[in-house]
Amino acid sequence: MRDMISCEEVFEADAFARAEFDVVCDEWLNESILAQDAEEDLVECEGCGEQWFRPEGHTGDTIDWCRKCYKNDPYYC
Repeated sequence: MRDMISCEEVFEADAFARAEFDVVCDEWLNESILAQDAEEDLVECEGCGEQWFRPEGHTGDTIDWCRKCYKNDPYYC
């Protein structure tokens, strides 16, 4: 059976590897923060339930129709 080794034990002997690991973790953290910020700018279509980027000047969390609903309209030309 193998012994469990923690991350701290791995990086204890190699300071360069620890620094590189910290840089990668910071990048992932920044990417996740940006993704969360982007999610806040979405609105939900009441017609089809899909999420779209918030139109400029729109303050609500939902929109009545979207491009998908509009194109599925039988009278759309």
